[in-house]
Amino acid sequence: MLLNDLLQTVSKLSHQDKLRLIHFLLLEVAKEEGCNLELADNQEQENALLKQLQSTEAVVWSPYESYEAAQKLSELLTAAQQEGHA
Repeated sequence: MLLNDLLQTVSKLSHQDKLRLIHFLLLEVAKEEGCNLELADNQEQENALLKQLQSTEAVVWSPYESYEAAQKLSELLTAAQQEGHA
């Protein structure tokens, strides 16, 4: 089957079947890359996700005390106001 024929067939699938196809393709590509995304049960999935989160460094940015950002925003607002009045 040619890719164009396959795409035409896929376009006729229901929304749910398209999602199932996406899931299937994701698992197939992962297998080709040497990854196994299918886990035995929900508890195992949760444990894997928790381990991944534990090994991930979270970076949180806040505008609080971000004086450079405030200055840049002020400059942009001033420039926009000047363009609007010109």
